[in-house]
Amino acid sequence: MKIQPMALVIAAACAALSGCGGGGSSTPSSNTNTGANTGANTPASYAVGGSVSGLLSGETVQLLNNGSDPLTVNADGSFTFATQLAAGSPYNVTVGTQPGGASCSVSAGSGTVASAVSNVAVTCSPVLMKNIALFLDSAGGTILTYAYDAASGQLTGLAGPDVSAGAGSNRILVDASATHVYTLTPGSGTGAPPRLAAFKVGLGGVLTATSGVQTLAANGLDAVLDVAGQNAYVLQAPVSPGGATTIMTYPIDPSTGAINAKVGTPVVLTPTTTRIYRSPGADYLYALDPVDKTQPGTVTALAIGANSTNTTTLQPTAVSVAVPTGTLPVDMAFTPKGEFAYVLNRGSDTVSIYTISTDGSLTPLSPNPTFTPTLDGSLPNTAVLVSMTIDPSGQ
Repeated sequence: MKIQPMALVIAAACAALSGCGGGGSSTPSSNTNTGANTGANTPASYAVGGSVSGLLSGETVQLLNNGSDPLTVNADGSFTFATQLAAGSPYNVTVGTQPGGASCSVSAGSGTVASAVSNVAVTCSPVLMKNIALFLDSAGGTILTYAYDAASGQLTGLAGPDVSAGAGSNRILVDASATHVYTLTPGSGTGAPPRLAAFKVGLGGVLTATSGVQTLAANGLDAVLDVAGQNAYVLQAPVSPGGATTIMTYPIDPSTGAINAKVGTPVVLTPTTTRIYRSPGADYLYALDPVDKTQPGTVTALAIGANSTNTTTLQPTAVSVAVPTGTLPVDMAFTPKGEFAYVLNRGSDTVSIYTISTDGSLTPLSPNPTFTPTLDGSLPNTAVLVSMTIDPSGQ
């Protein structure tokens, strides 16, 4: 059989009959969907955008379209992504990075491009900050507010006016709920009276001063809060030369965070006590006394807050007698669960190690209560020890 010639004949016949479709015209039909692409059939491209509202002054929000094309917006108003999309393409606008002190949501953020998109709405609202980091500028007394990302650790400045705690302020405390902040102005050499001040953490991390600022009777040396944030304990310098340092108890209003007037009588400590510390998660206070540069210092344990035997005023109560440290103790740190305490001794360049009993008392670690940090194991030790901290994970 000769199939190929027959196929050629049929093809020729169909061509003569204008595609085998019949009809009397012999004019060939045209097909605009075939042949070379001259650009006439390229889909049009359109911009994607919308508007942002509620963004606090000084903050930024990063927007994404289809997970890319990042756009940073720093003020309320309209926005447009840099990359246009072809007609028929999907778009999906999302928030890439939230502002430090607000939460932004997107409405009308997805669809299919048919024309220019301009109705995407990004609405931002201030939120109560929990991951807040505060920095205290001692020279001007300004509190700088930041939010930290719990996953990356990155810091983002928060909007809102700067708040002054008073020139020379050198201690800043945040309660466990992250809703109130307290600062200590020492008084000596600052040009400002010694005082304890309180601030409320509002939406967006904005700080506002509260009532009840307490002026101290003597220069302030240090301050801590109890676990519940119901009392502030302030270490005050001697009122007169040769006198004793004291710890004063200031109750805190649980609803407003305001500092109330001091209660009870001062807890008397040695004249040379310089720092106080609270163990993590437990109401025990530790007072560090360098004594002088030539002999061992001491650390004294006191019960505070819920552990204090002064159930009315919650004043500190001594747990045990002072225990010795190395020469010139300057800092103290604790393991996360409060089983061990470490005192850094600047004079002897050593670390004193203690076990912490359930009543808060300290016992030198046996059999090796002293550790000497060195630089790469070098001897003699050339390290100059000034501060210490403990990994909060306990690992």
